[in-house]
Amino acid sequence: MKNLPIRLSALTLCAAFTLSACGARLLSPKQTASTVSDDSSSRTASVSSRAAQPLSVSLGEQTAQVEIGSVPLFTVKSHDQLPDLSAAPAGTTYSVFYEAESIFKGNADEKFIPTCDGQFRYIVTTSRGDTYMFDMDCDFPATLTAASAIKQGETLRISVAHAEGTELTAQTDLGFAPRFFTSASSSYGAEKIALLPIRYTASPGVYTVTVQAGGQTLTHSLTVQEQDFDVQYMTMPQSTAAETALSAQANAEWNEKIEPLKLICDEEQYWENPFQQPAFGPISTQFGSIRYTNDDPTPTRHNGTDIAAARGSIVSAANNGRVLFADYLQLTGNTVIIEHGFGLKSWYYHMDSLNVKTGDMVKKGDQIGTVGSTGYSTGPHLHFALSVNNVFVNPWTAVNDGI
Repeated sequence: MKNLPIRLSALTLCAAFTLSACGARLLSPKQTASTVSDDSSSRTASVSSRAAQPLSVSLGEQTAQVEIGSVPLFTVKSHDQLPDLSAAPAGTTYSVFYEAESIFKGNADEKFIPTCDGQFRYIVTTSRGDTYMFDMDCDFPATLTAASAIKQGETLRISVAHAEGTELTAQTDLGFAPRFFTSASSSYGAEKIALLPIRYTASPGVYTVTVQAGGQTLTHSLTVQEQDFDVQYMTMPQSTAAETALSAQANAEWNEKIEPLKLICDEEQYWENPFQQPAFGPISTQFGSIRYTNDDPTPTRHNGTDIAAARGSIVSAANNGRVLFADYLQLTGNTVIIEHGFGLKSWYYHMDSLNVKTGDMVKKGDQIGTVGSTGYSTGPHLHFALSVNNVFVNPWTAVNDGI
């Protein structure tokens, strides 16, 4: 999904800025006031003579007059200095181009807000057909956008705009260092995003996310809120447990084949929001459940969602991605792992059969297998999980809301 340019009503503009005005006349606030009164009389003459008047462009505390045939360049360093065309004649419209691509069309009382730095071409047309052009060179400081509060076990999406060509690094006190990638949803320019998984064991409280953007430091305060996790008591046949969860061989196989895959981060975003439910049936175990097995006083945590379904039911890919693993494991049975980009992975356990192989590219909804009860399982179901690298997060949020 592409980001669309933001349209706002004219703002009160008050910040000073740098103007490079080739072909534009700059007026002080007092001169602007006198020009407005002079312009009303000259406009009458213009209507009768059809002589085009200069276009008045408000730029913060300054005003520029753009003549037909000239293409002045305005350099702005904050949103307060963005061009304001609300003083243009009624019926005036304009378009904005970035690298020869049209990215905005609107009326004079609508404001274009860029999401990246660079040079933008404005083409303004009045109701009588007069056309004016000017360029805007944006050089804004980097800005960080993210939710201020999130529950245990969820995924925080961090967006940084105006950081083209700048290396971004992030640190948190949540035991995870997010990596930044270029978002596929950017309509132009290069918005960068990082995914911060919040462990279901994270203590509720206030944490700090710090991002270095070149010489600029961005800080974000994040409140982690308590999540209400289910408590489950389960009976597992001792023979099944001995062959899977309690088996040294099964755990060694997992560590050898699966643990290295958790660190893979494809730099391309394959997924499109929202994610799709991969199988259908009652939810038998929720994500993050505190599970007591066979009267063991020490609980384990459930890192996915169990969907009870009939053996042989179709299992579909939750989203587009690259198959990292498709094979049988002693611990989880027939297993598929899909990398969706940026380290975001979906996991599918206990399947009866597999319809994909390692290295395949899949689309959302493609069949990847069938429901079964292989590995550490007491009956037919699909264990569906989602992780950001090695931290498992609530997969149902991705289905309901996307990432």
